[in-house]
Amino acid sequence: MRALGANTRAVMTAVAAAALVLGTAGAAPSDEIEVPIKGQVLTGGTQPKGAPGVLTIHGVRRLSNATIVYWSVAKPEGNTSTQTGEGFLGADTTAFYQSRVGPKEGDVALIDGVGLKAYRPLAPPGIGDPCVCSQGNDLLKLQPGQALVQWSGVAPLPPDVTTVDVSVGEQVVSGVPVEDGPLEPLAKEQDGPIVVGMGWPEIPSEALAAAKPLEPAFYPLVSRISNLEQSVTTTQDSVSLAADVLFAKDSATLTAKAQGAIAAAAAEIKKLEGAKALKVTGHADSDAADAYNLTLSKQRAAAVAAALGKALGGGYTITSEGKGETEPIASNKTDAGKAKNRRVTITVGGQ
Repeated sequence: MRALGANTRAVMTAVAAAALVLGTAGAAPSDEIEVPIKGQVLTGGTQPKGAPGVLTIHGVRRLSNATIVYWSVAKPEGNTSTQTGEGFLGADTTAFYQSRVGPKEGDVALIDGVGLKAYRPLAPPGIGDPCVCSQGNDLLKLQPGQALVQWSGVAPLPPDVTTVDVSVGEQVVSGVPVEDGPLEPLAKEQDGPIVVGMGWPEIPSEALAAAKPLEPAFYPLVSRISNLEQSVTTTQDSVSLAADVLFAKDSATLTAKAQGAIAAAAAEIKKLEGAKALKVTGHADSDAADAYNLTLSKQRAAAVAAALGKALGGGYTITSEGKGETEPIASNKTDAGKAKNRRVTITVGGQ
């Protein structure tokens, strides 16, 4: 993937707005229609030869019951390959909802890097409905020098999500603002391909009303903070600390380095909603005897719980337990796997 610089964006903006080869798509784009460019990437898709295509994000727009992503695919002038617009979206390998392989036009996700969530596409109501997105085979008609508009429906975003990264066509465009309402004006012709600059597709209200978010509507993401002094991993409802940073070998006494890791964990916990009841769980690798590992994991969990309580201050209920080697997250056959298994996990809600 290659992100486009400012000069390339300016060139592509001009191409998209005013200098497209129209083929079967209709009249020339209007100079009066604003074409927002929120981000662009180059993509070779399934065909490595020839000039790459251009994926452009025109907007992420918040509606009452959905989030609409407006985007386009452009095939550069001089690209005489048989690559279709769909081909620029990558291999047809995605199965993004219950046992159905949907069209790639619908395989769009919105990533909230602050809330650590990836919001998934909306699901159409019927088995025969391909997706909540642009219909038909418009991208099969993409011609060199042409950019065609698409839209995709994604689960509604919370009001406090104002910027997202957009995943489309196996590429990611980062830092796209979330704005309100559909793009306007609408294109006069809605029954065929819509060329960039001709207006925007009409989003069918009936389709949105019948569509439902997938279960779950979003996936939690993981953020890792690591350096020589600390290792903390955060998910939607837990924080894990690497035991090798917290303790010396076969010890349940916190090291000097542990204070930084626990302080970082406390800072992450304070960001989590409703994080007032916490459970600290110690885990071990498979070295040594089972009983020894269980005892050591209990002692380490208790030590972290005590230090965490001081770091968080009042208002938290913290319990601790040890699991020994019974819940590995990696193979104990390698040193790297053992290091991952030696950990202390802090779970929100005491689960």
